[in-house]
Amino acid sequence: MVRYYILFLGLFNIAFTQSPLDIQRLSNSQLDALKKELSQTETNQNDLDFEQPKQFNEVIIKSKNEVNKPEDIEDYYGYDYFYNEINFFDNIPTPSDFKLGPGDEIVISLWGQTNSRETFIINKEGLIYYKNLGFINVSNKTLKEAELLLRNELSKIYSSLNNQEDGTQIMLELGQLKSINVYLTGNINKPGIHLVHPFSDVFTSLVQAGGINTNGSLRNVEIKRDNKTIAIVDFYAFFLSGINSFSSTRILDGDIIHVPPVSNRIKIEGEIINSGFYELLDSESLSNLLEYGGGVKATASNKAILESIVPISGRESDDVAKTSVTINLSNSHQVVLSKGSTVRILPIADNDSQVTVYGRVTLPGEYPAFTKIASADNKQTFKKSSLKDVLDQAGGFDDPIFRKTVDENIVILRLDESNFFAKEFKVSYANSEDFTLEINDQIFVYENPNYYRGFTYTIEGEVNRPGTYPLSPGISLSDAIKSAGGITEMGSINSLSVTKSFVRFDENGNEIQETELVGNIDLNFIITDKNVISVKPKTNVIRVLGNVYNPGLIAHSGKRNMSMSNAIELAGGYKPNSIKKNSYVIRANGEIEKVNIFRGNAKRVFPGDAIFVPLDPNPDEFNITTFLADLSTTLANIAAILVIADNNN
Repeated sequence: MVRYYILFLGLFNIAFTQSPLDIQRLSNSQLDALKKELSQTETNQNDLDFEQPKQFNEVIIKSKNEVNKPEDIEDYYGYDYFYNEINFFDNIPTPSDFKLGPGDEIVISLWGQTNSRETFIINKEGLIYYKNLGFINVSNKTLKEAELLLRNELSKIYSSLNNQEDGTQIMLELGQLKSINVYLTGNINKPGIHLVHPFSDVFTSLVQAGGINTNGSLRNVEIKRDNKTIAIVDFYAFFLSGINSFSSTRILDGDIIHVPPVSNRIKIEGEIINSGFYELLDSESLSNLLEYGGGVKATASNKAILESIVPISGRESDDVAKTSVTINLSNSHQVVLSKGSTVRILPIADNDSQVTVYGRVTLPGEYPAFTKIASADNKQTFKKSSLKDVLDQAGGFDDPIFRKTVDENIVILRLDESNFFAKEFKVSYANSEDFTLEINDQIFVYENPNYYRGFTYTIEGEVNRPGTYPLSPGISLSDAIKSAGGITEMGSINSLSVTKSFVRFDENGNEIQETELVGNIDLNFIITDKNVISVKPKTNVIRVLGNVYNPGLIAHSGKRNMSMSNAIELAGGYKPNSIKKNSYVIRANGEIEKVNIFRGNAKRVFPGDAIFVPLDPNPDEFNITTFLADLSTTLANIAAILVIADNNN
């Protein structure tokens, strides 16, 4: 690495004392100052020698079992498990809950005072015929139950069976077993009815039936019996950790195995041990995907490119159907991945072959000056990165809206023959794919100061400072909440919602302003103009405020008849000098209800409500006006009650 360049960067870091996140916030004037310093800094050309990375062969190991196996099956995790041959042996133990049925072969052995060994096949009515006894029904019985039944029946002709010590012994064994009928529906390679071994579980049944196709879910396989779902199987625990939770549910004759379609499949590639497509549950995040992929390689950086498909319902146009951002893997547990997303783990930048990006990008920093490409003969080579390659890795540039927030001209500083950053280029993103970068290029992305003028967002609900705020570039949902003073103790971080405004035209061409809810948000969601952020209150608590001993949040009992007095008691009760009759309830919808003179503190309260108990400002002063008013009100109420009582009599 260049000695003077390293020295300068060290001085630069000290002067600005900026973290990687702060570099993103550098103003245009700071970028100009940095560019000027770089242009005056000498670099030792001898340190810039670069050896083109050597080509290497990629070895692909294919499965030995290629029968009816799709060519791309290895790209989809877990499906090749179902293409292996399976063998059942006659000497495997009989499950204790196995029940006999038509077609099964049983062997009855007698020894002692009577010796015989006979084989019987259970007929379609579930019966066997024993000489001198007639038909015996053994269907739907376990081996132990059937053996006990036969002992009782055969003792009618072999009395010595009653003497188990010196008489005749009996043993019942299975001979040839019948196959059972299992129905396979959904995303199966060969759906329909299949004959499988009677000792099968859901996994071995699917193997015998030809397996699950790549559109089928491996994590929500349903076992149905008598039109009820008796088990849902997630094969990932078995494939990844060898944890078998499904063999305890044996498949019976007439069972249905249903494989629904995959609901959320994510592709991961780059510096990951096992690249490919993985299925994620709704509750899982990027951290789970990294685990399923075997973890990142030692050569992986802490950065990744996340390409997401915007749902049709959330698209303003097809121009923004796909987004790309650079994410930090240290926050992987917070990154929720939408259907069809692709995650590309970036490699560690080679210090001798890198470029640096500053300014208005998602993740400023160092990026490879060379990009790996794959050729048709499965050999991997390298090409010099284009400006577009690096800008897209730094995040946001394939988003048309994001590009409006940056200056059209992107500045590149390059070393000249005198080892100074004296060469300067200005390139627009539209031409960035045609601009080839060189080692140690310094890229400056300036903010468009005119774009955000007049842009605002609103935050409401359970925050300490609700209101409308000016929109700054790249502000996230987390940043917006901090700007509003954070969430109140009554607010719930799990009930955040964001709405956006847009204009549509009716059939007459008139503009109509509408709003819609934004889906798939997290704390990293980037706020745009006219967004409204709503923080709803917790739904299982009540807030008690004012002149009580322990003001704050209390848990709602969950009972419909929880009263105001119950809540006040849980808050420690009234403090002295409380004006109880002026207490009121603020409902979750904002309505205010005062205490009723007849019901008083028996007023019902619900989750999300707030109770306020006022303090008497002059507790020691006798107010004759207030006294007379209260007295007249009380006398009037008593009179009304007496009239009602007299009328009833």
